[in-house]
Amino acid sequence: MKNWTVIAEPVRDEHSGICSYLNYLTAKNHKNHRGITRIIPIHNSVERYINNCISEVTQRNLKRAKSKKGGRNITSYAQSFVFTLPPDIKLSDLQWYQVSKHIFSDLSDYLLVDKEQLLKSSFINLHDQKNQHINLVVNKVINGEVKREIQRKGALKLLKKSFNAAVLKYSNINCLNYVPETQRTKRYSPFYFNENKAEINAKNSADIEIVSGGAENNLPNQTIKKRARRLQC
Repeated sequence: MKNWTVIAEPVRDEHSGICSYLNYLTAKNHKNHRGITRIIPIHNSVERYINNCISEVTQRNLKRAKSKKGGRNITSYAQSFVFTLPPDIKLSDLQWYQVSKHIFSDLSDYLLVDKEQLLKSSFINLHDQKNQHINLVVNKVINGEVKREIQRKGALKLLKKSFNAAVLKYSNINCLNYVPETQRTKRYSPFYFNENKAEINAKNSADIEIVSGGAENNLPNQTIKKRARRLQC
């Protein structure tokens, strides 16, 4: 694989859209989450984030009205990013926290926004399920300025590279060496395959070898404080 999966989507429908999306991300009893997803807060609360996001857009629209500038008001208040790993790769809560911090720092540099300011303008949580993933939501208006870069291809390209680097740094798993389960030779059991991967890959003339995501490569399974509210950068 060239990259781990990162999906970018605008959060549409103004105030109602951002409220609905954040409520969905934190709804443990939603049909998509109930019984299958452990939701872990990493940074910010829903209420604090939504208040900041809506306030930024409101102040920006008011400023434009006072200056008699034309144009439409913003209808998409935020950009959503979902960072996902394959189902056979599991990171601890602590590793996901470290990955989030790494990605956040790179995004701050890319947007040329002070980390403290970006912290106020972002929300992050972890969905621990079959495909573990973190959800990052970022304001499109930060400190009164519309950050159009956040929805461009350059931002997505950067975040993919940052995600790759962070997973490698904190779990020793390289996306370039990963082979999806569906592409592995079916005649071998997963245990046998992982224990003898070098010989199997050589036999099959594979171009890459699989790096095991086993316990020896993972940090101790520590958890983030249940009521985490701030990402320390």
